[in-house]
Amino acid sequence: MKDTYYLFKSDKPNKKWVMIMPSHRHLHYFGSSAHRDFTLMNDKNSNHYEPDKDKRNKVKENYHKRHANEKGGRHTASSMSKIILWGKPTFKGGVKDYEKTFNVKVVFKDTKLTDAIQKKLLL
Repeated sequence: MKDTYYLFKSDKPNKKWVMIMPSHRHLHYFGSSAHRDFTLMNDKNSNHYEPDKDKRNKVKENYHKRHANEKGGRHTASSMSKIILWGKPTFKGGVKDYEKTFNVKVVFKDTKLTDAIQKKLLL
């Protein structure tokens, strides 16, 4: 049976997302709220939208080069960012890729993490 993780909007102002891993009894924050990512650059409704596909791909390529030597794995913020935010043009596509890469199920909750939710999932 696959592990189930929960993905929420971050409750920390400097991070975009938080992944809760109940079976491991911990969570990981990732994605700087001060910076764009590949999913935002592809979203026509985003302030970070880049209409030029070649420019988007060049920024993505540069991101991957800068982070090439970082430790990977399902528990690293760098892997979450690389796969979910910088791997596919859409957030949903990145989440699917994370699930496939680590053989897990990710339940996306389109809401900000609260203390009550965190306590409930990490009991």
